[in-house]
Amino acid sequence: MKKLAILLIFMPFTALAEERVFECQSPDEQHPEMAAKLIKYEDQNKGRIKIGDIDKEVDVFPGLDTLTYLYIGEDHTLSYNVHPQKGTFDFSASGSRTGWGKGTCTEITGQ
Repeated sequence: MKKLAILLIFMPFTALAEERVFECQSPDEQHPEMAAKLIKYEDQNKGRIKIGDIDKEVDVFPGLDTLTYLYIGEDHTLSYNVHPQKGTFDFSASGSRTGWGKGTCTEITGQ
């Protein structure tokens, strides 16, 4: 019984330490970069954005019920503001890929 109580105490912390992966889709064909796989590394404010063959390391900023993925490149920036509980995201880009939009994100596991 004592072991069960200890397990229940630490159980929520192990769930938070997992890598988070989102598959994001968009109805906007003019901005294919909106359809992306967003990955947040375990216990870090870093992650990856995968768009087709493009694979970029990014900063990830946790917020109140959101995760913001930010890529700053030489000629453009990409920002994905994911709302995990709603299953949605807001997208914005500047520089050579200027644009904005909204789409849906599904959190997946084991990838």
